[in-house]
Amino acid sequence: MPSPRTSRVWFWALVAAALLYVALVSWWSPLTSDTYHHALTGMEHRFSFSLVGERCAASYMTWNPRIGEYLAFAVATAGKWLFILVNPFIQAGMALMMFYLAAGRRVDPRSWPDVRLFGLGLLLLFTCTARPGVTIYWLSGATNYSWAAALWLGFLCLYRGLLEKREDGWKKWTAVLALGFLAGMTNENNIPGTWLLLGALFIFVRLVRKRKLPLWFYAGLAAQVAGSLCMLLAPGVSARMNSAAPGCAEPLSGVWDRLEAVPVLLLRMHEYLALPLLLGAAAAWILWKCFRRDRNSLRPWKTQIGAAAAYILTAYAMALSFAAAVVPADHAMFSATLLFGIGVLALLRAWYGIPCAMPRPRIFTAVFLVLSGLCVLSTLHDHLLLFRQHEKRVRLILEQKKAGVQEVVVPSLLPPSPWCSFIFWVDLSQNPDDYVNRGAAMYYGIKNIRTFDAVSDGKSLP
Repeated sequence: MPSPRTSRVWFWALVAAALLYVALVSWWSPLTSDTYHHALTGMEHRFSFSLVGERCAASYMTWNPRIGEYLAFAVATAGKWLFILVNPFIQAGMALMMFYLAAGRRVDPRSWPDVRLFGLGLLLLFTCTARPGVTIYWLSGATNYSWAAALWLGFLCLYRGLLEKREDGWKKWTAVLALGFLAGMTNENNIPGTWLLLGALFIFVRLVRKRKLPLWFYAGLAAQVAGSLCMLLAPGVSARMNSAAPGCAEPLSGVWDRLEAVPVLLLRMHEYLALPLLLGAAAAWILWKCFRRDRNSLRPWKTQIGAAAAYILTAYAMALSFAAAVVPADHAMFSATLLFGIGVLALLRAWYGIPCAMPRPRIFTAVFLVLSGLCVLSTLHDHLLLFRQHEKRVRLILEQKKAGVQEVVVPSLLPPSPWCSFIFWVDLSQNPDDYVNRGAAMYYGIKNIRTFDAVSDGKSLP
């Protein structure tokens, strides 16, 4: 096993690699969909917080009341450079919070088992969303989903500490009230997930450990409910659901319609969880074999395994909760896939820690490292090729604008590789009146813009 000094070096090397990876992916992500809408806020109003406040109020009343929308407007006032600077630290911070939720404590950089598990957590985070068609790393997507999920995970981390130790004080009260309200406004499917996890924690502490819960437990839950109501009762939610395109989601109505949506929701969730699901299934299978051989072997790890089961089951409940209203845009599954990854981390920690859990996880983690490494490298490859396409298209737009052309025609962006999935790729279309096209036209200062199919027309980017 590596020495504490070597483990510390590995830890900071992993952090540096994660920061570089996210920075490159953020830099190489082209403007699409809502990014035009948000970028318009900051084009001529650098750090104009009064303007951001006006846009946030308008969004709350007419379109999107989530906290991520407000973060997007705020970041847009500075331009993409601030996003590229901040986003890597938020993604690395989420991996640290994933470790805390799985292990019940912070990462110890001097401990090789901790560093190893943290590295696997980074890969679980990146392989859940490693494709250009998911909006996690775009300006609108990251703020709306991963940045908001970071607030949500921070709120859950406060309560995860209850399983290991009991803390109180004014700092804990301030944190649970502030993060509870913000967590309630992050995303609709985070609401049932929060209630399920806190409900399981309540039952475990009160009935199993027979301990009295601190008052801040209930104060944080009340703050989360208040934030949830502020989001769910916002006029923008009603306006969005009654619009022609409610956020790229298909509204559901009636019992049969909702039942038909269940397999669709599960398939979408599992598509993002191919690698984490394989690793989690292997860990669960080995632990089950260990339990059948010796029923007492899992006794010291029962809390750990119970927490893992709670995370994984809650992840499925969060994914299926969309059946109450819509079949969602795929990127809205992010919080559920994140929670599933945390459950896998918790199972892996038990697998590494139980001596009789044979075979040891080396061969399984080696296969996971190879596959996830290919996944991460292919993501970088696809984003770089997409970035080059986008830059060529921007030059074409500016050349036509300089020549006095106000009705610009450009090629569509093409998938850069056969394995690239454009599941939620909302790019310019052939309809100049589409909201993405109108946002792009305003962004570039032209009358309108549309695309042509470069493949079918036999044309390509210059």
